[in-house]
Amino acid sequence: MTTRPRALLRTTLAATLAATVLAGVAGPASADPGRTAAQARADAAAAASAAQAAGVAVQQAQEALTRSTAAVGTAVSESVQAQVEADRSAATARREKAAATARARSIYMDGALGAGTLGARRGLALLASAVSGADPAVAERAFSAVRREDRAQVAAREQAATSARERAESAASGATSAVASLRDVAAQVSRADDALQLARSRVEALQGEAVRLQAAEDAAAALAAAQAAAAALNASAAGRAATVHARGVPADYSDLYVRAAATCAGMRPELLAAVGQVESGHGVNTGPSSAGAVGPMQFMPSTFATYAVDGDGDGETSASDPADAVFSAAKYLCSNGAGQGREAEASAVFRYNHADWYVQMVQRVADELAAQGFGS
Repeated sequence: MTTRPRALLRTTLAATLAATVLAGVAGPASADPGRTAAQARADAAAAASAAQAAGVAVQQAQEALTRSTAAVGTAVSESVQAQVEADRSAATARREKAAATARARSIYMDGALGAGTLGARRGLALLASAVSGADPAVAERAFSAVRREDRAQVAAREQAATSARERAESAASGATSAVASLRDVAAQVSRADDALQLARSRVEALQGEAVRLQAAEDAAAALAAAQAAAAALNASAAGRAATVHARGVPADYSDLYVRAAATCAGMRPELLAAVGQVESGHGVNTGPSSAGAVGPMQFMPSTFATYAVDGDGDGETSASDPADAVFSAAKYLCSNGAGQGREAEASAVFRYNHADWYVQMVQRVADELAAQGFGS
């Protein structure tokens, strides 16, 4: 199992390399006699090119984060508010319907209990009309009109509740899309990390003649700038990821997470649920990501082929099938240590998507789900 890095790259390394290049520490005595000036220039140019490519990769990841930054905070906030409004509207509709039912019952059954309620007064009016010889049909028609008003009001409340629920569902879908966009930034960060590692190795390899060339100085400076930008990118992404919190888990997915986690000793079902929320909103966003990941657990096809599990026992495996995807995710995370304590769990999640802030986001959501009693 690979130990998860605590930062994307160490900026101190770039500073040391830059100092080495600029001071010419590796003087002529360290030069390889077999190297020609042309080879030295080629090495320095290659290091400079790699450093520039790393800078471009980091910049692309920064642009991706910029696109998703405002969307995440706004969408999550709007989703929460829409759900609150939907719950409030549904409660109002239920109260209105209960009150209308109670009024109808009081008209026909509780009229003799007293004149203190509207229903009682109506019931007494019916009784009075019968005793006085007045036409009870007139009173009945009046009460029927009131009942129609009750039904109309109940229908209006229920329609309002339906509209609020639809708005909440739409907002939830928007929040899921926004979080998916943020998740894709982690894939961009991973590619930037690869570019930075290559640039670092190229700069580290410079020696003798090459280390004193302008291209080598440019490479060290470009690498230092790219690493500083990567550190800023991670800090910004971590801040945005902190706005993502646990949401409700659909019953069908909840069952899958619990059963799949049970296949790995020590694995928290909340972890699978957190990954499922962040990756697709529990199956809401299953289309290919910017990196080509698919299905409710957003597997890369090659990774799924390696860890595929027939979760529903139908004899086939598909990254788009919820049961197959969740059970395969459990196998993948488990094989990377997800059931062996929190640090090992973090390493496993890092393998899922290579960014420390992504790991922190998933574990925080899992902790919130646990606090809410998920899986118990």
